[in-house]
Amino acid sequence: MTPVRLFSSRAVCLRQNAIDLRGFCSSASAFSHIGSAPVFIPDNVQLMLDVCNRDEDRDMTPLIVIGPKGKLQVNVPSFARLDLVDNGKKLEVKVADSEVKIQRQMWGTLRSLINNQVTGVSEGHVVILQFVGTGYRAELLPSGRQVSVKVGQTGTTLFDIPEGVTALNPQPTRLVLEGIDKQVVKQFAANIRALRPPEPYKGKGIFVNNETIKMKDKKVK
Repeated sequence: MTPVRLFSSRAVCLRQNAIDLRGFCSSASAFSHIGSAPVFIPDNVQLMLDVCNRDEDRDMTPLIVIGPKGKLQVNVPSFARLDLVDNGKKLEVKVADSEVKIQRQMWGTLRSLINNQVTGVSEGHVVILQFVGTGYRAELLPSGRQVSVKVGQTGTTLFDIPEGVTALNPQPTRLVLEGIDKQVVKQFAANIRALRPPEPYKGKGIFVNNETIKMKDKKVK
């Protein structure tokens, strides 16, 4: 009977220690407050809520963002409120009840989406791909809508450039992507990078913007 009682007592002790370790951090949880930050609106950008094309099923209203480089839209949920302040130079994003979990989660996301669209139609988004490795290179085909990539393979891989994205090939090891929709530009860059992600032993691969990796020592048998 003694071993059973000792085991039971030890199990209780371990459970108690596990409960005590859950709150190892004494500081209070901090929120990012991205949603409360205003979105700065340039003079050449216009915002318009398209109430006529409201999606009743999803309870969303399209926000049209128009600028010198094009037009984009963001779906705004019904619990969000958009206020133009400072003579239309700033846009404040608010939610009906910040205590509701889904509203609190979408607050910062919605603000970031609107800010990305405003930046896209006014300045555009640029992604630079660098090909590091012997024989690694990219070539923009004469049609201007396809990119040929070779990264240590016998053949080349063709990528169709998405609509709204332009590509420049100033050097064989450098590819510049530009577009107004950040999601489309970054996703296309991610698709190309997935062909040969950077590896930590020789430092070869396709790097996006100022991406860096931590090098590892070579394995020696």
